Amino acid sequence: MNPFTERGRITEPERFAGRWRELSLIFERLEHSRPVLIVGAPGIGKSSLLTHVAQSASAVMDIPELESLYADLAKLPDAESCYRLVIQALGSRGNSSTDLEVALLESDGPVLLSLDNVDAAMAAGWGELLLERLARVARGSATTSGRGLLLVTAGGPGVPLLSEPYAVLTLGALAPTEVRLLLEAYLDGTGVSFSTAEMNDLALLSAGHPAYLQRAAYHLFIAKTNFDYDWRGAYLTEAQEHPIPGAPLPDAVFEGGSAGVAGSNYGDSERMEGVAGPETRQLEGIGPLLTAIVPLVLALLVLQTNGNWLAAGIVLIVGIGVGLVLGRRRGTQT
Repeated sequence: MNPFTERGRITEPERFAGRWRELSLIFERLEHSRPVLIVGAPGIGKSSLLTHVAQSASAVMDIPELESLYADLAKLPDAESCYRLVIQALGSRGNSSTDLEVALLESDGPVLLSLDNVDAAMAAGWGELLLERLARVARGSATTSGRGLLLVTAGGPGVPLLSEPYAVLTLGALAPTEVRLLLEAYLDGTGVSFSTAEMNDLALLSAGHPAYLQRAAYHLFIAKTNFDYDWRGAYLTEAQEHPIPGAPLPDAVFEGGSAGVAGSNYGDSERMEGVAGPETRQLEGIGPLLTAIVPLVLALLVLQTNGNWLAAGIVLIVGIGVGLVLGRRRGTQT
């Protein structure tokens, strides 16, 4: 049986491979009770990564009593349904954030809540408030001894503007090593193997995109028993006629060029960054402006006071230099 027939979210832990850097970042944030939001192109592996976090959190974080819950918000009609589902799983009743906090206090240990497809809830008009309230509960849980909420979510490519901060991870293409490990995980036990050259072809033809990689591997697997089968042509035809909505392959793939993983439309995973509120985002561009204006104002004051052009020039140069140094330090700290 062709193992690549089963596409989409990876739910079997033995078939999940790679994403070590991303997992490390996510668990580091969870250990500090920071809510996490995973975003990226459709089919890039957000749901698989979220599922693996839910499955492995207890062992990775060394919390045997950790209870892990997963919910797909695309299948729920409103926020109350989400609260009710989680609270019932904890053995309590209620349908609000207040009821959830009570249920958490009555639980035997911490709870990891993994929410998938938060973009669907956002589009429906109730996701934003749900994410903000859950983030407050998670942050408040940091002071609760042995109990509380750990929160990790996944959604579409856009980063929502929320009043509560989330650590955001933008998921990108698989690295070549991750492509090989994922293919080997699927091929395990089938008696079929792909050569190194074939795996390199799959990485290029899929541009490191997991969903396209599964499609391409499906056709290559067929070619292993049907030697007349043009697996490359069949895959490219499928990818061109039925692209993943919102995540088309780079044109170079169809033109026979070497799009490669690094040069794909999907890029590498970006490091964690916090979701800022409106006031914070408006202030992001002020730093460089002040770096230039403040030294200039000081230099003009010196010139107006004593008429010394040399002193004014020194003040201007030193001020700009200090501003640049502070800016670099601020950049490395973030």
